[in-house]
Formats: sequence, C-alpha cells, structure tokens
Amino acid sequence: MDHNKSAGQSKFRHRLARRRDKTSAHLPGLIYEDDDLLVVNKPAGVLTSTVPRERRPTLLAQVRHYLATRQPRARVGLIHRLDRDASGLLVFSKNNGAYQSLKSQFYHHTVGREYRAVVHGTPTPVAGRIESRLIERADGTVYSTRQHGKGDLAISEYEVMRTVGRLSLVRVLLYTGRKHQIRVHLRERGNPVVGDVLYGPASRAPRLMLAATRLTIRHPRTADEMTFAAPLPKEFPVSEVACH
Repeated sequence: MDHNKSAGQSKFRHRLARRRDKTSAHLPGLIYEDDDLLVVNKPAGVLTSTVPRERRPTLLAQVRHYLATRQPRARVGLIHRLDRDASGLLVFSKNNGAYQSLKSQFYHHTVGREYRAVVHGTPTPVAGRIESRLIERADGTVYSTRQHGKGDLAISEYEVMRTVGRLSLVRVLLYTGRKHQIRVHLRERGNPVVGDVLYGPASRAPRLMLAATRLTIRHPRTADEMTFAAPLPKEFPVSEVACH
C-alpha cells in the first residue's frame, strides 16, 4: 500500500496502523483499517452483497460481523461492488461521513481503479481505449448498444503486459463502473476473459481471470491520497508478471 501523506497527520495514521496489525487476522483479506474505512481483498466466488433474504455468504456480511464486536457503533457502508467470480480490492465505510465522501468519489469517477485480466489471444492494438454504452438484458447479461440515447456510458483503457502462448495478461483502467464492463469490453474486442462462463468460450480455468489489483481514493477525513495494492492471484497462468 502506498500513501501520499502530510506530516501533520502522522500521529493519526500511526495509531490506525497499529490497530490494523492487531485485528487483521480476524477478517480474511483485510488490507487496511482505520476509524473511517477498511479495505478488503475479496476472494473469487464470494458475493459482495445481495438481497436481504439471500442465504449465500457475502463479504458485506463478513465485514458487519467483524465490526460488530470490535466497533459496535460502526455503520458499515457498501461503496462499490465486484462481480462474484472476480477478486480484488473493495473499500467499505464505517460512518456516515466516510460513506458520503467515498460514494461521491466513486460517483464523480475520481477514484483510481486498476485491474488485471488474462484474456484469450492478444488484443489489437496492444493498448487502447474502449468506450461504449452498455445495456443489461433481462437475464442479467450486458451488451453494448449503438442506439442513440440508450444505455450507460462505459469507458475502459487497456494495455497488454505480456503474452504467453494463446493467452495475454492485460492491465485495465476503469473510468466508469458498469456491471460486467471489463468482461463485455474485452469480449467485444474479440478477447474474452479466461474462465468467463457468460461471455467467453468453454474453459478449464479454475476461476474468472479478473482481479481488481489497485485502488486509489482520497481519505474521507484527511483528503490524503491513498493507494492500495493486491498481488496477482496465484491462479493466473501468467502470475510471474509483477502487479505494478
């Protein structure tokens, strides 16, 4: 994790860093925690959240359970989501002020979101920008439309980092956070994400090869820029490539 910090806040951050060291073992994947927020590296296969009557486990429920005995007055806020079969970094707020600040940052697209994806083939060109309008079908899948006034604007930038055989490791910057955005954009380029049962070919991959590996936000209390990083999942067939 990289922080761009001002000296005047050092005592505050040191106290929070100590707290994280004492509690991180009780919430799997906990990357960072302080009085206002926590960041978790969600494993693939776990829902971020769901409807009230859904019985499947969710990361949101785990975070609430974790804080219930440690910070009972905390009000856990869901800021953004990841697809169930993707892994990676998620930030949760712990009070209303933090919730409003973080929600505003995501709404205005001022956060930095970086992903890694293993795709079939090699995108051409090897770096580019994908911009389309996405529409969700009744079955939950998503597609790009050219119909005027339809769909939600979705913007992604990608860069091929390495190609191994018929697979490529791609770095993706997400400028909007639409449902299945990266998966649809790469599929429509002719390079679906490996292991994508909705948008890709049949595969023996153990999981969806998509991970949110870097997240940059402004701290809701101090306004300092904070960058969090997660390692490339070990299941990725090109995992020897560093996550930078």
